[in-house]
Amino acid sequence: MSDFFADAARLRKAGQIHEACLALQTGLRQPEADGATHERAGRTLQKLLPAEPKPLRIRILGQCTTAWLVPVLTAVGWARGVPLAVSDGEYDNVLQDLGHGEPSDVVVLLPWTQRLLAPDDRNEAARIETELDYWRAAWANRRGARLIMVGYDAPVAGPRGALLSGAPGGARRLVRRMNDALREALPAGAAFIDLDLLAGESGRQRFYDARRYCWTRQPFSEDGTLCVARHLFAATRALTTGPKKVLVLDLDNTLWGGVVGELGPLGVQLGESADGEAFRAFQAYCKGLAQRGVVLAVASKNNLADAQEPFVQHPDMVLRLSDFAAFEAHWEPKARSLARIAERLRLGLDSFVFFDDNPAEREQVRQALPQVEVVDVPEEPAEYVNALERSLFFETIGLTAEDADRGGQYQAEAQREAAKNAHASLDDYLTSLDMRADLRAVDEADMQRVVQLLGKTNQFNLTTRRHGEDQVRAWMNDERAVLLSLRVTDRFGDHGLIGLVFAVPDDAEVLRVDTLLMSCRVIGRTVEHFLWGQVLERARELGFRRVRAEYIATAKNAQVATLLDGFGLPRTLEQGDTVAYEADLTALPSPRNFLGARRAGG
Repeated sequence: MSDFFADAARLRKAGQIHEACLALQTGLRQPEADGATHERAGRTLQKLLPAEPKPLRIRILGQCTTAWLVPVLTAVGWARGVPLAVSDGEYDNVLQDLGHGEPSDVVVLLPWTQRLLAPDDRNEAARIETELDYWRAAWANRRGARLIMVGYDAPVAGPRGALLSGAPGGARRLVRRMNDALREALPAGAAFIDLDLLAGESGRQRFYDARRYCWTRQPFSEDGTLCVARHLFAATRALTTGPKKVLVLDLDNTLWGGVVGELGPLGVQLGESADGEAFRAFQAYCKGLAQRGVVLAVASKNNLADAQEPFVQHPDMVLRLSDFAAFEAHWEPKARSLARIAERLRLGLDSFVFFDDNPAEREQVRQALPQVEVVDVPEEPAEYVNALERSLFFETIGLTAEDADRGGQYQAEAQREAAKNAHASLDDYLTSLDMRADLRAVDEADMQRVVQLLGKTNQFNLTTRRHGEDQVRAWMNDERAVLLSLRVTDRFGDHGLIGLVFAVPDDAEVLRVDTLLMSCRVIGRTVEHFLWGQVLERARELGFRRVRAEYIATAKNAQVATLLDGFGLPRTLEQGDTVAYEADLTALPSPRNFLGARRAGG
C-alpha cells in the first residue's frame, strides 16, 4: 500500500498535482485500503484537491471529537471521484458552530451518549425529550443545508449487563428508543444513519476505541471511522445526486453456479446445495433491489438462447426475464454491452454498477469505462449479497411510487421504441402514443418525489439547483410563484411524475425560471415544449410582462444547452458556465407539442 503514496509524493514534488491526486485515488480504490490509509491519504488530499470545480461542502458537528472523520471522509469521496470540502466544529459545540462560518451544502450532526446515559435520576422519557429539544434547535439553524443525522449507540451494555441492557432502564433499550424518537421527529428530506446498526454489524470491539475516546473524545477506531465515513458519503450521495440506478449482472457463476453453455439450463447450480442456495439468495436480493426501483440488466458472454433458457426452465430461478430492462448476451467485450445498455436506457454510465465474478472482466470494464462502479466480487458466492450491500451504491432516503414501478416503465419503453420503428414519420409516432399530461401545482403529497427529482436529475436540467424542501415550501407560499409538477401517460403506460418547473417573481413584471427539469425517459417527445408553454401561460395569467431564464452548464446537461434558444429567447449574458436569457412575453409563442392536457389546480 505504500507505493501509491510514494508515487503521489513524487508527482506532487514535480508539480503534477492532478496526477498526484489520481495516484491517491487509485490506491484508495484497492480493497486493502484501511482506515489508517484513508486518513493519511485524506490529509494529503485536503492540501491538493483544487477549489475549482467547486467541491461539495460538508460540515461535521458532534457531541464528540470529529476531527478524524474529516480526512477520512475526504478520502472516501475522492475514491469515488467526488471532491469534497469537509470541515468540522469544536468538541460538543454544535449549536454555536451552526451559526458561524460559511453555509454548507450538507451538515452532519453526530450525537454522543454523555448526556443521554448520564448517571442521574431522570426517567427514560425525560432523557429522550431533553435530547430531542437539543437536536430540534440544531435542525432549525442549519441555514438551508441538507441534513444527515447520525443516531446514538451505547458502546457497552452498561452496569446492568448484557441480559438487562435491552430491558426497561437498560442502556441498549434507551438508545434504541432515542433513535426511534429521532427518526420520527427528523425533518422531511433528511437522512438518518443508524449508528447502532453499523456498530452491531462491524462488532463493537472493532468499531470503537475506548482508549482513543479517553485521550481525545473520539470514540471510533480507525476501522470504525472508515465505516462511518463510508455511510456518510453514501448518505451525502443519496441527498445530492441520488443513488446509482442500474445494476448490470453477469450470469455464469454470478447468478448461478457453472457455465450454462456446458451444463444446460437445468444443470446449473441453483438451490438444493450450499452454493446453489448462495446463488438463489443473491438472486432474491437482486429481485428486492428491482422491486424498490433499481434497474437490472444482463451483460454475459454467452449465446443469447443459452443465456435466457435458465430463466424460463429452471424451477429454482428467482429472477425472470421480465425483471431485466436490457439483456446483452454475445461474445463482444462487456464494456461494449454496458455502453449499449446505457444508450438503450438513456442513462449515463456514471449511474451504473457492474457485478461479475470474473476479475479479468471487471478490470476490462474499469479500464474502458472508469465512470462505472465495479463491485469487488468475492470468490465465495455466499458473500455476494454482503459485497453488494457493503458497496452502499443503492442507498436512498426514501422510496416513491415511481421507484416501485421502474421495471414496468422500462418494459413499456421497449414497446414505445418498437412502435416508433413501425411509423414512417416522427409526427405519426408521437400522435400514435396518445400522450396525456396531468399538470398540477406542487403540493405536500408529491414532496418526496419532487425533492428526489431535484436531487438526481442531471441530464435534462437547465440549472441543476438542488433545492431542499424548505425552499420549495417557501415558494409554495408565494402567490405569484409558479411551481408545477407534470405527470405523463400514454397508450403504453404511466411515466409517473417526470417534470418540474419552478418560476419565481424577480419583480412585479418579471418571472424568473429558476428550475426546469425532466426525466430522460420522455426526451424527444415534445414534453419539454408542453412544459415551457405552461410556463408562458401561467406567467401571462399572473400579469407578468417578461420572462427570464438561464442555462448553467454542468458535466452532464449539455443536451439542454440550446433549449432556450430553440424556444426563441434571446441571450442577454454569457459568463463562465452561465447563459442568461430574457424576453417579452408577447414575443414568445408556445411551441408545438403532442400532449393532451388536464390541468389540476395551481
